[in-house]
Amino acid sequence: MQCLVYNTTGEPLELVPALMGLVLHLRGKAEILETVPGRVARSPRLTFPLPASVVLRKHRRIRSRVATLTNEHLFLRDGHRCVYCGRHRRELSGREQLTRDHLVPRSKGGADKWLNVVTACSSCNHRKDDRLAEELLRRPQSAPWIPARQDLVLRRLARAATVA
Repeated sequence: MQCLVYNTTGEPLELVPALMGLVLHLRGKAEILETVPGRVARSPRLTFPLPASVVLRKHRRIRSRVATLTNEHLFLRDGHRCVYCGRHRRELSGREQLTRDHLVPRSKGGADKWLNVVTACSSCNHRKDDRLAEELLRRPQSAPWIPARQDLVLRRLARAATVA
């Protein structure tokens, strides 16, 4: 069960476990916006409704609106799909896994930046090797883009809703 945490401005900050959202509320750091119907947390004497979303009482300053480039964020941006063959991570077989692929390889001056990296399955990444995508006549099915932090929070929320 996940809880969406909003900043005082109303922008989504992150997804946390529902119990963490309840702890934020009980410590006076957040106000519950909505609860999960029929779900509660119990102590020996008290019962608390589990929050589905909370808003912080004090504004949390965010240094950068752009998300940090990690594999988790990259895979989330690309929907856990290989941009070359389109397979989802659940469709990968055996030892295959999702990897980070540089459109312009680092050996050829490519940077480790959002607009130069995509999600690729290990088979496609191995096939591409140290070449440009144009050399293989195989272009990514979707263009890379720079996600904001809240884009990834909303994608994670949507993914959690489909899993549940």
